[in-house]
Amino acid sequence: MITPDFAAYAVGADVHLHEAVSPAELTRRIEGLLTKIALECVKAGADLIGHIKCIVETDRKGFLAISVVDASGAPHTRGKLEDGIEEMDVIINVLLYGLKRSRIQEIVDPLVRQELSVPGAHLTLEDLEKHEHHHGEHDHEHDHEHDHC
Repeated sequence: MITPDFAAYAVGADVHLHEAVSPAELTRRIEGLLTKIALECVKAGADLIGHIKCIVETDRKGFLAISVVDASGAPHTRGKLEDGIEEMDVIINVLLYGLKRSRIQEIVDPLVRQELSVPGAHLTLEDLEKHEHHHGEHDHEHDHEHDHC
């Protein structure tokens, strides 16, 4: 049963790497990102982490599936990234109890920018719920945030 204090937030990050970044560094950054999201949500008052998950897809350079399922923030990782990644699609879903969706977004978006902003990268964030609700409308482009690193 989903109670009134349940909230979900999903964000997509499109990352274009213009300089080489090792797969180990990318994996470390993304695992750290999920851990920081969990710990900051708990610090902000989340009662229960339902699931914080992340899927990283690349063009034939591997994938990652990372999950955090409790307040410890310990990540569980499947998959592997390979050398030569030029672009990554990163989708993060945060499901928890005790915070409003807007508060989760206030925590998640800056952390995504911080952890995925590697030198020479171009990062675009997209609130996936807004994308679904505004699909096809003329102001669609206003739902995107663009960051240049």
